[in-house]
Amino acid sequence: MDIFSHPALQALLAGLLSWTSISLGASAIFLRREFSRRAMDCMLGAAGGMMLGAAFLGLLQPAADMAAPLGRLSFLPLICGLMIGSAFLMGLDHLLPHLHVHQNQQEGLSTSWRRSILLVTAMTLHHIPEGLTMGVGYGAVSAGSALPAEMALSMSSALMVTGTILLQNLPEGLVVSTALRAEGFSAKKSWMFGALSGCTTPIGAVLGAASSQLTQGLLPIALAAAAGAMVYVVVEEVIPEANASGNGNAATIACIGGLCLVMAVSGLQA
Repeated sequence: MDIFSHPALQALLAGLLSWTSISLGASAIFLRREFSRRAMDCMLGAAGGMMLGAAFLGLLQPAADMAAPLGRLSFLPLICGLMIGSAFLMGLDHLLPHLHVHQNQQEGLSTSWRRSILLVTAMTLHHIPEGLTMGVGYGAVSAGSALPAEMALSMSSALMVTGTILLQNLPEGLVVSTALRAEGFSAKKSWMFGALSGCTTPIGAVLGAASSQLTQGLLPIALAAAAGAMVYVVVEEVIPEANASGNGNAATIACIGGLCLVMAVSGLQA
């Protein structure tokens, strides 16, 4: 077997590309010290829309196709997966100390960590489901190869999810580096810690690929769990932050635009 066809390696490469995308987004801090708050909120909104599109079109739809043989009970794997994925992220959210960009209230276990560390921790937490999502996608492509063509997850769907995550990581890298710059860090340190926040993506990708190498019957649950983790991040973090500075209408339009972009890409690959 060609080594590059192994899902774990594919997931690792996708995770490393995602980390690179985060680093590129963070590097924009070398161009300007501050960016328009409205522009930042629109970028966050667009990122949220793309994440929702990837969750529903790239993960939940294939999961529904795989669960179709269950007939009237085909919704059960999807519901179970969504609950598992969201519960996993909620648990991390309650345990790991972190602080979102536009909030002053620390979340997670009480700690004396500096605000800057808490900001980086928040984004690091954010990137875990992204890695899991990509990994589960590539793992499902491999594990579902024995399924009928209409039920299996195609490589084009896995690549679409990866491409979506790469795009939405660009503004997210910029958001965290800008927040650190506002905390008094130099441009170099802001970029370095902004890039560091993406280190969990390749780790999550490999874990996601490994977890999806289970029995075929659990693939719909694994895909839905990855989608649930993505949706949790969007609803709990991305959308509230995009609306925190009074630019809710613009951020909402950007969110819809991001969703439309994913729909267009998905349609072109169909």
